[in-house]
Amino acid sequence: MRLRRTAAVAALSVALPLTACGSSEHSGPADGPAAGPSLSDATLEKLTVVGTVADLQVTEPAEDSLPEGAYRADKDECLPIVQLAFTDTPRPATARAVREFTGPGELNSTVGGMWVTAHQGDDARLALDDVRRALTECSGSFKVPGAPMTYRDLEPAQAPDLGDESVGFRFTTSLSSVSSPATYAVVRTGRILTTMAVITDTLPQPLLEAQLARLPG
Repeated sequence: MRLRRTAAVAALSVALPLTACGSSEHSGPADGPAAGPSLSDATLEKLTVVGTVADLQVTEPAEDSLPEGAYRADKDECLPIVQLAFTDTPRPATARAVREFTGPGELNSTVGGMWVTAHQGDDARLALDDVRRALTECSGSFKVPGAPMTYRDLEPAQAPDLGDESVGFRFTTSLSSVSSPATYAVVRTGRILTTMAVITDTLPQPLLEAQLARLPG
């Protein structure tokens, strides 16, 4: 299992920075999940941005950081947050596309990550419910047994007013003596989830909007 590598990658590939104030959720019209056949990996790849967007260079990583094999949180109520920290989703995905984005010029280091996932039935909607529940029930520090990261200071963050509904949160990751902020947002568009994460406190909303504009529905 690549838990050790994945935890480090996840700490670097954190997306959607949000501000400290404001609602941690956004809900659009109370419509049902979009109907239609499930998307394939190939189709989802075509729907996911690549190239330069809002001065950020968006690329497909050489290797997907999704961990191989099973993993768990040392606190069951924190598992949905851990799943997102590991670039996973709280509910199974039928297709998946992953991107990294870097800063312009000499700031050519990974500043964030984005993964777009397709889901069956109500799983996309239920995944956001899982995250909201975790934000209520998960407290204190938590870990993944066998991985070096410790997560702490979990709290809601402002959710972007995009998609059918969205949720935002942040926490601090600690590895050895190094601590980094991690800010996330998950946006549902029908049966598709777009998750972004950053290790700063600034949301690259133009990139998120560009990605959401490519999705059906």
